[in-house]
Amino acid sequence: MSILLPLYLYPWPGVWDPLYTAATTHPLVNFTVVLNPCSGPCTTRPIEPPYLLEIPKLALYPNIRTLGYVATNYTSKPLSDVIVEIQAYANWTSILNDSRVAVDGIFFDEVPGPYDWRKYDYLKLAQSEVKSWEGLVHNPGTIPDRIWNYMNLTDITIIFENTFNAFLDRPTFDTLSGFQTAAERPKSQLALMLHTLPNFTDGMLRCMVKEMEGMVDWIYVTGNGVKDEYWHSFSSLFGGFVKAVDE
Repeated sequence: MSILLPLYLYPWPGVWDPLYTAATTHPLVNFTVVLNPCSGPCTTRPIEPPYLLEIPKLALYPNIRTLGYVATNYTSKPLSDVIVEIQAYANWTSILNDSRVAVDGIFFDEVPGPYDWRKYDYLKLAQSEVKSWEGLVHNPGTIPDRIWNYMNLTDITIIFENTFNAFLDRPTFDTLSGFQTAAERPKSQLALMLHTLPNFTDGMLRCMVKEMEGMVDWIYVTGNGVKDEYWHSFSSLFGGFVKAVDE
C-alpha cells in the first residue's frame, strides 16, 4: 500500500517537514505527492520562492515521487489550456535550470464522474500529452460506474474523496468493498482519500487502514474538516497514519 498525498500546503519554513520526517522514518512507504503551486504550474506568473526552495528537497527522498496538478473543470476547461499546463510542468527543469524540480506525472483533478463520449474523447486527448511520463491520476472523487468510466485512460483513479462518515455509510462502504471485483480492476489502479476523521488512536487508525487496504492500493486520510481546507495542512493523525501504512 502507498500514500497519495495532495501537498497543497504553502511551503513556509518547516511546513513540509512532517513529510520529510515520515519519508525518512518509513523508507519502505512510497509517497506520491501532488504539487499545486498556483492551482496548477504557474503559467501566468513566476513560481514563488518558497516553492523553489522546497520542491527540490523532495528529490532527495527515493520513496517520494511527484505529480503536477491540473484541473480539468469536469472537461469544461479548454483542452488547449490543459495542454499548456501539462507542457509547463514538462518545462520546469529547463525554465528553472534545476533537474530536481522535475515531476514524475500528472494529477487530473475535477475529472467527470458520469460517462459521456465527448468527455472521454477530451480525456483521451489529454492523456496523450502525458504518455511519456511515469504516472497519471484521475480524481473524479466519486465512485465510477463499474463499466462506463474513464479508468482505462489513467494509471490510478480516486474512486472516493469524502468525509470519514460518508465512507462508513453502509451502501457506500459495501460498494467500495466490492468495486475492485465488480469493475475488474486491480487495486493498484484504485485510490481513496478521506477527510474529517475523528481524533483516532493509533490502534483505530490501523484498523481503518486495514479496511482500506482491502479496497485499494493508494490512500490518504486527514482529520482536517474545514471545507476547502481539507488538504492544506498536516493533521495530528499524519504520523500515526503513515505508521499504520508501514505495518
